[in-house]
Amino acid sequence: MPSHSSSMLSSVSSNVINFPSFGKAITLDDQGIYYAMNTRTQTIHSIFQLVYQGDDWYLYQLESAGNEDETQWSLLIGNVDYVLHSMTSTQIRQHFSKPEYAEPRGAWQVIKNSKFGFGKFTPMQADESVRYAMLAFVDGEMLTPILIHKTEVSSESEQASTLDTAEFA
Repeated sequence: MPSHSSSMLSSVSSNVINFPSFGKAITLDDQGIYYAMNTRTQTIHSIFQLVYQGDDWYLYQLESAGNEDETQWSLLIGNVDYVLHSMTSTQIRQHFSKPEYAEPRGAWQVIKNSKFGFGKFTPMQADESVRYAMLAFVDGEMLTPILIHKTEVSSESEQASTLDTAEFA
């Protein structure tokens, strides 16, 4: 059996770089309320809610109701599907291998129905934070992802109240 010196092993191991291939998984910590900003006016454009209930993920959008002062959560549904399912690695490569997604470098995790999806982007640079996106699909093709930001709910009771509202929308 050949003998390896410790200096040889350390030089070999320092040349090995481990890149994440799938990114951080979408977990219960990701459920909550997200908003999309209009970058030109710096105003909130849309509000979304990612909810895990039972064994399934659902995506809602806050919309105006009949009265100007009222809003309601609307379930974002596909043709006939509303539960979000994990996108396969092959599907992720198909949608995100285009040149416009070459930078920044990182990995995507996506849950979607036939028309809408929620994406989580894990950058390769450890000092960069995880980012989120709303996705829309038309005829199986993904439109440009919309960057969304997660809100921080100040108390557990507010979060529970928000989730209850989403359940009955």
